[in-house]
Amino acid sequence: MKRTERLNTMMRYMNNRQFFTISELMREFAISRSTAIRDVHDIEALGMPLVTEVGRDGGYSIMPNQLLPAVQFTNDELKALFIAFLGTANQQLPYLQNRKTLSEKLLAIASTGQQDELIELKHLLQFANTNPNNADLLELTDFATPMLKTVLELALRSRYLIFDYQKPHDGQMTRHVYLLNFFNRNANWYAVTFDFLRREQRTFRVDRIQAARLDDQASMPQKQLAALLKLSRPEPNLIVKLGKSAISKFKQMHLPALSLHYLDAFQQTARFSDFVEAHNPERLASYAEWLLFLGDELEVVKMPNELRNVIRKKVAKW
Repeated sequence: MKRTERLNTMMRYMNNRQFFTISELMREFAISRSTAIRDVHDIEALGMPLVTEVGRDGGYSIMPNQLLPAVQFTNDELKALFIAFLGTANQQLPYLQNRKTLSEKLLAIASTGQQDELIELKHLLQFANTNPNNADLLELTDFATPMLKTVLELALRSRYLIFDYQKPHDGQMTRHVYLLNFFNRNANWYAVTFDFLRREQRTFRVDRIQAARLDDQASMPQKQLAALLKLSRPEPNLIVKLGKSAISKFKQMHLPALSLHYLDAFQQTARFSDFVEAHNPERLASYAEWLLFLGDELEVVKMPNELRNVIRKKVAKW
């Protein structure tokens, strides 16, 4: 690691630790005692407000309520950030409106030479879902549903929420839930929750949430919640073995909750298991399309008949 990179990393290490010793720096960065002391002095000279604590257990701490020095990025770090913005611009991510200003700020802190390189990278790299005629163009399908940001902001305050949810044929219903996570599939965002009314894990399409608010009355000890979540996990009713080609396609598109269990040392065969809601037509149709996408290198070990019938109907139409 170059010295400039080490100092930048060391400043972040210090800021996260709040208290540290020379011995800790020596172990963390594999440097000598004299180098660690010299680095601390140089970091102090850059403006980080360190306080020396003497004694047997002494070390350094950061003075509270002080402004830390501006973060410095290496050339490769700037490229990594810029490419990350480019690569995810058309993927229905929340806070998409803020990306333009973030990119402008990245360019502002770059030198003239770095700016030229970043702009050239933008012309050289093409990503999935990007308009080839205008990489800056954002289409309506690139924007996530506005409700995603609303629910995210609420969840940052509390995971206990109340949804007013609109089902396609059953009208609106109110659900008291504990939010577990979000995932994106087939251009839709979904919220995975524990539904307190049904005492089971349920998945809701975010664009069908009509309103959301904090459930100020709901709260329980973490151990009790963990026990409820464990009991609510259904036994898998789908087990599938995958060959090499199917594994490659699985990595391209799958549910975030799913993971592969490799069956050989060279990772040429694998298996996954899941629970599929057999009485949810939308879920069955989506799952069937995904399994067909994985291709022919599949071996079904276990599958609900409802899902098998949906797959047969889709194959027959083709």
